Amino acid sequence: MSSVTLTHRTTASLKLRKGAGRHYVVQSNLAHGTELALIEVKGSWAHVFVEKTYGWLPNIYLEPIPTVFDEPVPAEDDDDNAEPVLSRYSLIEATHVTTATLNLRKGSGTGYPVLKVIDQGSKVRSMLQQGLWSQVQAGKLLGWVPSMYLQEIPARPARGGLIAVPNQRALTTIRLNARRGPGDHYSLVRILPADTAVIIVARQGAWRQIDREGEQMWVPASQLRTVY
Repeated sequence: MSSVTLTHRTTASLKLRKGAGRHYVVQSNLAHGTELALIEVKGSWAHVFVEKTYGWLPNIYLEPIPTVFDEPVPAEDDDDNAEPVLSRYSLIEATHVTTATLNLRKGSGTGYPVLKVIDQGSKVRSMLQQGLWSQVQAGKLLGWVPSMYLQEIPARPARGGLIAVPNQRALTTIRLNARRGPGDHYSLVRILPADTAVIIVARQGAWRQIDREGEQMWVPASQLRTVY
């Protein structure tokens, strides 16, 4: 799990618990400012991966790690109000379209400053979801918008019923057999332990094609949990 991207940090000293509730066993104590990976949010609790351990924290004590922007290349008529450019996301594949004119904000809330205004019908790529907000890439900017104003763009089926998926991160929910094709009759590639991090690259019926360390294989969709 060394490749897991750290997305959030704690805003207080917290107890990492085994489940979503204060009655669950405490696994460890986290200091204020601990960086971690947010997996999912259930009610007021967040499922996270931190210090090689999965656990649960109160969601209100997490904040997104500020995005590091590259400095824009100054032009002759440039001024101090030029927008920052996120060059590592300059080429994207859109996953959603906006259903209203939206403010793209620096964080997941109306208290964060506005980076730019996105027109209704704009295509964006969803990167992360936190509660009622989604982190998206709009052009060369990365910011946050309300999730309710995003509509998923349907994928186009390819020949044989195979549908490409824009590299969705996921975890296996149980120990399972990964196969060479979308069905139990295909030969076994490897056995994946529970909580193995994979990338979904395509889907066909009830099966998903995944990438694990550069090797592609197939597993049932019901045995994967999407990571936002």
